[in-house]
Amino acid sequence: MDISSIIITVIFIAVCTIPFVLMGRKNKKRKKEKLQSIINIANQQNATISKSEVLSDYVIGMDEVKKQVFFFKNLKDSAIEDYVDLAEIKTSRVKNTGRAITYNNSNQSIIEKLELVFIPLDKNRKEIAWEFFNSDDNSQLSGELQSAEEWSNRINESLRN
Repeated sequence: MDISSIIITVIFIAVCTIPFVLMGRKNKKRKKEKLQSIINIANQQNATISKSEVLSDYVIGMDEVKKQVFFFKNLKDSAIEDYVDLAEIKTSRVKNTGRAITYNNSNQSIIEKLELVFIPLDKNRKEIAWEFFNSDDNSQLSGELQSAEEWSNRINESLRN
């Protein structure tokens, strides 16, 4: 192999890999910005995020010492910022709203909305629901169901301790 072939090969490899490197950096930056959103919410409550998860359009985090959960979700023209003090919560659950359809002689379940719901200790208070997925905003689930179930389990475990 002569020098010109090596140079052309190196340039070709660089041109092919640069877009992936740039996309990775951009995604890492977005994830960091989203995580900073719940850190800011936690700071307002004098809390520290000890566990967190960043998905496509929302971030959820928890201060395990103060037993508070924080949520941030980007919407098209606004954002949702919220927190829940688990001292005021009886339990949490995943609310899966959907519909059933028949396709090729088998019943299929379609998820239209997925929420993490907090049931308060005070029965006069309204349930708090954080929307993890809405089919009006996203056409496909991308880990939201597993995330909601995992956070519900984590929160309920924290409530038992």
